[in-house]
Amino acid sequence: MSHPRTGAEIREAFLSFYETQEHLRMPSDSLVPTNDPTLLFTGAGMNQFKDEFMGRGRDLTRATTVQKCLRVPDLENVGLTPRHHTFFEMLGNFSFGDYFKKEVIAWEWEFFTEVLGWDPSRFVVTVFQDDDEAFDIWHKAIGLPTDRIYRLGEKENFWPSSAPSKGPNGVCGPCSEIYWDQEPGEPLPGHDGIEELPDRFVEVGNFVFTQFERKDGGVLDPLPQKNIDVGLGFERIVAVAQGAVNNFETDLFAPLLKKIQELSGRVYGESADDDIRMRRVSDHSRAVFFCIADGAAPGREGRGYVVRKILRRAIRDGIELGLSEPFLAELIPAVQATMGAAYPEITEQESTISALVRAEEIRFREVYERGIARLDEFMLELKHQGASRVFPGEMAFKLHDSWGFPVDITEVIVAENGFEFDLAGFDKAMHEQRARARAGTDLSVDVFAESLASRLEVTEVKPTLFVGYDEMSCEASILALLDETGASVMALEAGDSGEVVLGRTPFYAEGGGQVGDSGLLRSADGEVGFKVSTTRKEGAYFIHCGQALCALKPAQAITAEVDSFARRATERHHTATHLMHSALQEVLGNHVNQAGSRVSPEGLRFDYTHPEAMSLPQLRQVEAIVQEQAMLSTTIKPFTTTLAKAKESGVTALFGEKYGNDVRVVGIGDFSQELCGGTHVPNTGWIGPFRITSDRALASGVRRIEAVAGPVAARLSLAEQDLLRELAQGLKCPEDRIAERVENLRKQLKDAKKLQKASGPSASDIADQLKQQADSFGWLFLEGLEADSLRDLAEALKNIDGLPAVSLLVGGDSKKVPFCFRCQPDSGFKAGDLAKALGQKLRGGGGGRPDFAQGQGSQGGDLKQAIQAFCSETLSST
Repeated sequence: MSHPRTGAEIREAFLSFYETQEHLRMPSDSLVPTNDPTLLFTGAGMNQFKDEFMGRGRDLTRATTVQKCLRVPDLENVGLTPRHHTFFEMLGNFSFGDYFKKEVIAWEWEFFTEVLGWDPSRFVVTVFQDDDEAFDIWHKAIGLPTDRIYRLGEKENFWPSSAPSKGPNGVCGPCSEIYWDQEPGEPLPGHDGIEELPDRFVEVGNFVFTQFERKDGGVLDPLPQKNIDVGLGFERIVAVAQGAVNNFETDLFAPLLKKIQELSGRVYGESADDDIRMRRVSDHSRAVFFCIADGAAPGREGRGYVVRKILRRAIRDGIELGLSEPFLAELIPAVQATMGAAYPEITEQESTISALVRAEEIRFREVYERGIARLDEFMLELKHQGASRVFPGEMAFKLHDSWGFPVDITEVIVAENGFEFDLAGFDKAMHEQRARARAGTDLSVDVFAESLASRLEVTEVKPTLFVGYDEMSCEASILALLDETGASVMALEAGDSGEVVLGRTPFYAEGGGQVGDSGLLRSADGEVGFKVSTTRKEGAYFIHCGQALCALKPAQAITAEVDSFARRATERHHTATHLMHSALQEVLGNHVNQAGSRVSPEGLRFDYTHPEAMSLPQLRQVEAIVQEQAMLSTTIKPFTTTLAKAKESGVTALFGEKYGNDVRVVGIGDFSQELCGGTHVPNTGWIGPFRITSDRALASGVRRIEAVAGPVAARLSLAEQDLLRELAQGLKCPEDRIAERVENLRKQLKDAKKLQKASGPSASDIADQLKQQADSFGWLFLEGLEADSLRDLAEALKNIDGLPAVSLLVGGDSKKVPFCFRCQPDSGFKAGDLAKALGQKLRGGGGGRPDFAQGQGSQGGDLKQAIQAFCSETLSST
């Protein structure tokens, strides 16, 4: 009989086994606990059954789950030990007032020894020291020898830990734990005075018997309803099943480690430090991906802070592995390979996960590059002083305050460099900064002034009436005037910049991706009194921003005139955006969702979810669909309905908008129906020509299209025609042969580069120059040589005898500085370490094998002097 061995097989075997024991199979709860504000993350299988354990939940007596869990107290140990994780899975079975110790112990034993087929002689168990019932079940019912049953105290084998003596009051009970012996045949530890089992025993399961209510004085009253909470360590069980002593060396992590090795060029098992980093990246990436999938995005506080902290540690490990470009999002398929079937959300939310992770990584890499140079300077200064191995908290605060460098990353790096981190000093500097910030707010009470909307509402002024759907101009009166600081004033004089609040307006206020209207406010005699550059909305009031051209006062009657040319251009682009959204879904699929937009007189910008760039035929198809819909001259029919009815009809909601009960729907025949408060052309024929000008990646899984319509598109076409004529003249060919002519020129240039490369320095020439230098360290600057050519030369040196112990070749130009190291086998140096060190010195990165490595930095100051100093420092440190 074959037994479950892969992770997927063991998951299913556990759930199926307990289904045969009349347990209800239930899905994993979210990592963000449902209806439990007391928890940041789900950390155990029992969390979702809190109400059932308290006797007030669903009508359940038995349940089984495989639960996603996240715990961060042991974050520092992840990667260092074989079994610590932030994200992990817990196999669980639960009884709510049904079965108890005898049944659960028998079932767990059956699962391990019969379903999984594990050797019964390699198990040991622990029970609470006073739990004779559990001891007897293990010994008499299961048949486990007494030398394999250990009685431990309340700290190890009671839940909550030490509850009888230390509390808290409430539901509690003894535990029994089951362990797998990794060293069978070795003598078992003695029983006298033992407090915990040694590391050779791997805990694979914990059974909690909640049978008491603790009261004051440590009194344990029996509960009328006794419960069972079993948690089995999934990753540990898989490791045992696959004969691995390390959880990371199983099929659960194999695709991740393989991908990390592929991206970094490092080999798992060759370097202890690299192995730790690879394990940490594999763990942390799983944690971050599942947190985001369950709605916990990286942020500044709470859950978001924890996710961001885990994410940044993974990014830093990637940087240390030589990954100079964002890489974490590329690991998502590796997680899907082993977990996608069990947790479909990791695939359903792929575009969101990818976009957020990539954006976070890009931002953090910028911060890291700025801060790491300062941190290195601080540590070097402290080493030269030699007086203390404590890294001052005020230095850490300066890194955090001035360069945004995360304090938790500072703490990790200084510890790696042998410093003790002064957390108290950091907290003091942070407290002083906050005190200064609070003091600064005492200088002006304006910061706490009510908003304009609040002030106007207090004085019972009616909100602005918007008439811009039907009118481009209207009569109105001035409700209020504001100066350029936003302060209320009794007048604006000619030349003053400020803002005008009207009681009635045709000006559209910026919102829903549409820019605010521009135009003029005229006084009663027709004189232009105010030039409106844009319009915004605050609360229920429309605020017209711009410059006064004559004196204005509150209550003054004016005529508000929208710039109709700009408005119509904006409306063309807005209606075209709706058409293009539907066209994208028609061409690419219904997974396309809006992720942002902006429409203005100059053009439209539309962000959408899609994993890859559109092909040219797809772009042209989208263009053609929009153009076809425009030529139909379909009448635009906005109407108002309830939000519920709109949703029932499948109307598309606008990205980032909040809706009340009544909503406005913009319908374009049967082709497009969207919730939208913006303005549109009367019919699609007003759009005119339509051109997509660009389609590019905004973030992983999110793309941005830019396009133009109407006269703007017509002018673009004319400009392109002029450009084609100029190119044809310059290339001396017909317009329809430009592509062919460019391709021929490209081939000629490629051939010229090959000739240039062939005429460059040979490996023997380079070797002769290196041999003339010191025996230990020789280097050459080959100006203008690109990374590929430099690598080829360095690789060729391995076949030449008599070279220095370390050979360094440096090339590049004024911006990029590629370099390669070649170390002799008996040199005492590792090329990978040298490349990493030089890369950091040149504000870049590097890494590789002990005999050959490469990297790249950037030019800054005297390059030759910097490299000479590096060589001298390296020699002096040996």
